[in-house]
Amino acid sequence: MPSLSTLASFLLAFSSITTSSLTSAQDLSCKNCRGNKRKCVADITIQVLSDDDCATCVKPSSKWTWPCNVEGLCWCWDSTTPKFKPALSSSYEEATDDEPCDLFTKDMFEEIAPNAVYPYTYKGLCDAIDYLNERYEEKVFKMGTREQQRQEWAAFLGHTTHESAQYTAPREYLPCGRTIDSAAGTFCKPCSSDNFDWDNMYCEISEVANGKFYEDYCDKIITPPYGCVCGPTSEVDSDEYKGLINPNFVYFGRGAIQLSWNANYVKASQVLAESSDTLCSQPELVATQPKYAWGTALWFWMFSKPPGVETTSHIQSLEGSFGGSLNIINGGLECPADPQGYHVKAIVTRLRYYCIAASVVGVKRLLDMDGCEGLSEKFEECVMTGYCPECNDFFLDPSPAPSKAPSPAVPTEQPMGFRSWANDSWMGDIKRRDSSGMGMSSVFRVVTFFTVVYFGIR
Repeated sequence: MPSLSTLASFLLAFSSITTSSLTSAQDLSCKNCRGNKRKCVADITIQVLSDDDCATCVKPSSKWTWPCNVEGLCWCWDSTTPKFKPALSSSYEEATDDEPCDLFTKDMFEEIAPNAVYPYTYKGLCDAIDYLNERYEEKVFKMGTREQQRQEWAAFLGHTTHESAQYTAPREYLPCGRTIDSAAGTFCKPCSSDNFDWDNMYCEISEVANGKFYEDYCDKIITPPYGCVCGPTSEVDSDEYKGLINPNFVYFGRGAIQLSWNANYVKASQVLAESSDTLCSQPELVATQPKYAWGTALWFWMFSKPPGVETTSHIQSLEGSFGGSLNIINGGLECPADPQGYHVKAIVTRLRYYCIAASVVGVKRLLDMDGCEGLSEKFEECVMTGYCPECNDFFLDPSPAPSKAPSPAVPTEQPMGFRSWANDSWMGDIKRRDSSGMGMSSVFRVVTFFTVVYFGIR
């Protein structure tokens, strides 16, 4: 469980984030929710409440009573459209000249992730983007100037290549320390970090051997419709699959941003599948289908908000803060990182991947590191010690901050050549542990849980 000082540090880190997103957030209140087709409904992803609780919020006198007096708990739904709450608005204008995958091409994708494996396909990424952008007024990778769009691409790619080991890991390593595919389906052998052979990426000793149970990423207090049903998972009742579990019963990290925890699978499913049951009953879809492998990362990027702040990683990148986007993704462990822990090393790979993406996409400058305590210092240290060679030119010769006025400027040349992290032997001993996929809302349910799980190599 995190200490009060840890929670305070997280909230303090957001003090440097611009508050414009608070005033520019899309008006989703029910005060103007009128007409037979418009209904004031509940956002069950924030708090336990019902549509009936929100029905009275259309009355002017209700603004002083719960839940109408709490911004965001209720929203106005046009019943002629699918029932999912729009993403927060960045207040930037939608670009009309280019589609997202016109700016980020297949050649760029292959340069950033030459060893990407299925389901991390370029087409799948573009299809997932189009799927969301067709349904929401706030568009991913399509708001603001062309430079802002490139900046958002670079930030997203930097984070997700880090989280997914350059798009080679559809699942966490430890819960699926060994994967066996058969006619009966896919089965996983959960493993502890101490028993995992990191050199050969192999697990021999199962965490569910001898009658033990696997219970990670399950908040049993959160039940439908607020979270998938979960509980202790035992090994498959078969001598052939001894020591293995059915991965469709557990909610460990999967996909480009490592979606995890039973509550987050419900939220992502409501947006991507228009049914809360889809990813609850088949969480392996996130590890096996491009729509969900990419879609869950885009969902987190566009929808996940830190406690008490109306902003998202999407908005933070548009407003110029890489640090702010990281604080939402993994601030509890990296903002700041424990000087004696793993994450102080993991920040190195995150920064390197970000600089690689920024170079390939062709941004003029890196986003600010503000918004994540200690990140600016770690960035400077990473460059000065030679561990982040891909960042050298960005650090030594930064360009002025981009104007927010429309600009037809072409991208600058790539700052420098770079080496793939996968070829750097000095990183071979780094083992990653993370909780980014669980989302900050889960991090702050401190009464219920706070779990740190080792993942593998980043």
